[in-house]
Amino acid sequence: MENPVIIKGNKEGIRLIISSEASFNEIKEELNKKLQNKKHYYTNAKPIDVTFEEKILTDDEIKEILSLLKDKGLNININRNKKTKECKDKCFTDLQADKDGLFYIGNLKPGQSINAATSIIIVGNIEQGASVVSKGNIIVIGELNGYAKAGASGNNNAFVYKVY
Repeated sequence: MENPVIIKGNKEGIRLIISSEASFNEIKEELNKKLQNKKHYYTNAKPIDVTFEEKILTDDEIKEILSLLKDKGLNININRNKKTKECKDKCFTDLQADKDGLFYIGNLKPGQSINAATSIIIVGNIEQGASVVSKGNIIVIGELNGYAKAGASGNNNAFVYKVY
C-alpha cells in the first residue's frame, strides 16, 4: 500500500485520512514513520483535536492511535466541550431529533453551520467556511472542505467519516 495514512492540519488540529484498505499495523507503522524524530515540532503546542476519516476504527484502535500520538509529543485535546461560534439566524441550523441520528440533504455554503444534538449523515458537500458540529458522529457523503467536529459533548469515541 502506497500511503495508508495522510496527515492534514486544520485550525483545530489534525485530520488522519486513513485508507480503508490499510491494516491496523500498517496504520501504526506509517504514523510512527511520519512522526519519527518530530517531537521538537510539537513542544509547547496548544492541545489539538484529532479527527479520523475514511476507515472506520474500533474504540480500542482509536485509543491506541491517540496514545501513539501522545507518545510522539502531540498535545491531544481530551476535553472536547468547546463552545462553537454561533452565527446569525440565516446561517445557523440547530437540529435536534428524538431518534439516534439525522440526515441533512444539500450543500453547506460558506457561513452556514449545523449543530446536531445526535449523529448526522450529510448527503452533500461541506464547503470551505461552512461547519458541522455534532454531539455524535458525522458522516459526509460528498466533499468535506469545511470544518466538522464530532463528539462535541465530550464523546471521545465519536468520529468524522467522509465518503466521496
